[in-house]
Amino acid sequence: MVEVEPNLVLYIYWDTPLSLMRGQFIRVTGNGLVRTCMAMIKPLRQWMKDGDPELAPILMADARSTAASYFGVSARAEGQSASFTEQQASPITPEMIAQCCRETGIQLHCSLGSATHLDAIDFIHDVEMTVRQEAGTDAILKYTTIRTPAGEMTDTFVTPAGRPAYWADHLVKSEADLPALLFLIERAAQVSLEDDRVRRQLTAKFRAEAAKWPAETLFYAVLGVPAFSLTCNLYMDPTLAFFLLLDHPAEMERMFQAYEQANAVWMECAVAGGADFTHGAINGLELFSPDIYQRYFIPQARRLHEAAHSRGMLGWVHTCGQMQRLIEMGVYEEMAVDVLESLSSPPLGDIADLHSARARLGDRLVTRGGVNVDYFYDADPDTLRAETHRVLAETRGRRHMIGDTNDSFPPYPRENILTLVDEVRKSGRMLAYSG
Repeated sequence: MVEVEPNLVLYIYWDTPLSLMRGQFIRVTGNGLVRTCMAMIKPLRQWMKDGDPELAPILMADARSTAASYFGVSARAEGQSASFTEQQASPITPEMIAQCCRETGIQLHCSLGSATHLDAIDFIHDVEMTVRQEAGTDAILKYTTIRTPAGEMTDTFVTPAGRPAYWADHLVKSEADLPALLFLIERAAQVSLEDDRVRRQLTAKFRAEAAKWPAETLFYAVLGVPAFSLTCNLYMDPTLAFFLLLDHPAEMERMFQAYEQANAVWMECAVAGGADFTHGAINGLELFSPDIYQRYFIPQARRLHEAAHSRGMLGWVHTCGQMQRLIEMGVYEEMAVDVLESLSSPPLGDIADLHSARARLGDRLVTRGGVNVDYFYDADPDTLRAETHRVLAETRGRRHMIGDTNDSFPPYPRENILTLVDEVRKSGRMLAYSG
């Protein structure tokens, strides 16, 4: 039995029938011992905790896209709209991804899915959602309409052939749509808290996804910081969000509070579904100000991650873009982040001195990324080799998982994935996948 934090112990034992090492997180409370979640001791997660910082695991942002590169096939099913909120059918199977990891040594982590208002909307009696899809000659258009007693909202999501998907317009187009969104978010939070069907459905979704993967897979559930989730493209253009934060702070903060209440329920579902991490994105200072970070992102992220810690999970944050000043401000320590990505260098980010930035983050945090996505599309493999060598050198002695800095579509050329693997292997420091 190991104490992992005050009042939380990990009881470790060997599961003979399955030949697996497992663990039981147990929280000590005033009412005695309370089990929090079952956990297999997964090799990569163990390395994150106390592994050799001289070793360098390779972990790419998107396991499906990486396997698509490796096998030379599409990552997206033909004629299907992409989605940022739902797990989509794909020609890339979990078996293909596991084979890619075994043959290349790339580590495996995958999403169990996200939790949003969409997971509660079927149980809100006074809200109706309809979805209509059209297939054009070069794109698929998905139109979503949400009707509430406070108003109607619509958005358009476009999936072009062979290119990344995007929102052509958003649910909230002006302040006139704010009452409808506020009604939706508060009602979604209410039914998440009060209707056990939401919990059962969301837990079943997470468990069904986990059942597809090898036992050693690291799983994350996408649970966002409310102030970012509600001001990102799923709901509104971020530019509009700034005006709403200034002109309607009371309504925006009511939504943040409701979303945070729902998040607590959704996190319990993620634990029951087998998640190792919460995972969320927050843009850097190319979009948001230090004041917004201090006022909203830092306190909300800290509460989210502390709740995850109390349940035996870790907090994973993706920040692409300008994060140098945030590192200098100690933002990620204040957020209680455990894993941080993506440390992009100019021009995509502003981490010009990776060695100093990584040192400033300290030894508690694990980092991932460092190799900008554009290098993986470069026709010159020597450029990618040089960048890989630089990232390995500048993060040496710190727990860093080398990889790309963002999701990728279309998939990278296969030879560039193998170039990264070859360069890390030649360094003698590669922590290979152990599945």
